[in-house]
Amino acid sequence: MNSYGFPSMLQYSRLNTSIADTKAKAEAARIEVVTGRIADLEAELGGSVGDAQLLRKAISDVELMQAATQRSLGRAQIAQVALTRSTDGVETNATNMLSAIGRNDEQSINIAATQAGLQLDAAISAFNTRYEGRSLFSGDATNQPSLADAETLLTDIRAIFAAAPDAATREADLDTYFNDPAGGFATNIYLGGDGIAPRTEISDGELINYSAKADEQAVKDLLRGLSTAVIANENTTWPDREQALTRAAAGMIEATEDLVTIRARVGAAEERMVAADTRLEAEATALGATYNERTARDPYEAASMLQQLESQLDASYLVTARISQLSFVNYVR
Repeated sequence: MNSYGFPSMLQYSRLNTSIADTKAKAEAARIEVVTGRIADLEAELGGSVGDAQLLRKAISDVELMQAATQRSLGRAQIAQVALTRSTDGVETNATNMLSAIGRNDEQSINIAATQAGLQLDAAISAFNTRYEGRSLFSGDATNQPSLADAETLLTDIRAIFAAAPDAATREADLDTYFNDPAGGFATNIYLGGDGIAPRTEISDGELINYSAKADEQAVKDLLRGLSTAVIANENTTWPDREQALTRAAAGMIEATEDLVTIRARVGAAEERMVAADTRLEAEATALGATYNERTARDPYEAASMLQQLESQLDASYLVTARISQLSFVNYVR
């Protein structure tokens, strides 16, 4: 007869409980081997676990702020490209137009006016630039385009030219159209919001406005110059045509210079965001180093513990298998 006694359900249950506990510890050890971090911070750190949790939250807060800053920086950089594109070649073309008017060179005037039409399309396209699904020049209405198409604008300007009995009336009507809050530009052309785009927090309590809007004065002046150059050139027999073309070309040059100011403003915001991103990166690195010091698990220690626990599991499984094979017949043999 064998010397071991008949296994009881209590012994079997205790063995299964022990195996479950060992499996849990082995799984924690596997996690520690992979992550290099303590799996159960509360059990390991005790009363200091709160400090580790505060560090983890601080790291998450910094990472979120850094991600927001980087997204905003990307928008500002694309906006800079669009602002540059909106005036590409405009000043040169306007200068050529003034020179052609001075020489009474009709062919060159037509070429410059045609170029102004192309530049109007390009400018409106630039101010309708989107980035990550957001319109960059629509203020707080980031879900919709900034400007209507060029033909809509040209139709409105053509009507103003046709209705004005003289140059003074025409210029007054153009002033109302582009500059009055209830004028045609505000109601027909600018499609964005009245407010600015949401600002970005680049540090605790420090918000930065990095946006530009398509209804800013420099933008309106640019579109006015380009569109009036196109329409004024359409009526070659109109007595005030030369005056209108001259004012349009001068307005194009002035608007191009004013847009440089907007680009400088956006550029200053870019510099602040770059500096903030660098600062946040350094802060995240420092916090991460401190957190790692408190929560890191030595990989060799974790691997050794895992190997030991797996050996215990193997032994426990072997004992369980042997117990499960026992029967009353085996017991009384």
